[in-house]
Amino acid sequence: MLEPTTKAIDRTNLAGDFLRQEREKSNLIVEATLLKQQGLFEEASMQFGRAAEIEESLALQLYDPGKSDKAFFHQLSALSCWAQAGDLHRALLLGRQLAQKDALSSAQREQVQQYVQTLQLRMGEWMSQWVSERVYA
Repeated sequence: MLEPTTKAIDRTNLAGDFLRQEREKSNLIVEATLLKQQGLFEEASMQFGRAAEIEESLALQLYDPGKSDKAFFHQLSALSCWAQAGDLHRALLLGRQLAQKDALSSAQREQVQQYVQTLQLRMGEWMSQWVSERVYA
C-alpha cells in the first residue's frame, strides 16, 4: 500500500498566533488588491505595507525552527508586497538579501533574481521620470 504524499505545512514549534497572523496578512493582501483595482492607490499602498511587515515576521518565525521552504514563500510575498506598496528600495534590499540565503534551491534563487531584475528596471524607469533637464552647478 502506498503512503499518501501530502505536503502539509509543519506548524509545530510556532507561536500560537501564527495562524491568526497568516489570516490577517492574507486579508490585507486581498483588500489591497481590491483597492488597487479601484484606483485607490494610497490606501492600497498602506495595506500592502502592513501585509509586508507581517510576512517578514512570519518568515522569521519559520527560519528559526528550520521551515525554510515555507519561510521562502513568506519572504517572497513580503518582497512583492513592498514593491506593490511603492517601496521599491526596501523591496530591492529584501530581494538581494533573500537571494543570498544558503537554504534556497537554484530554482528559488533564480525566481528571486529575476524578480529583483524586474524591480531594478522599474526603479530605473521611475527615477528617470524625475531627471531634470537643467543641470545645477
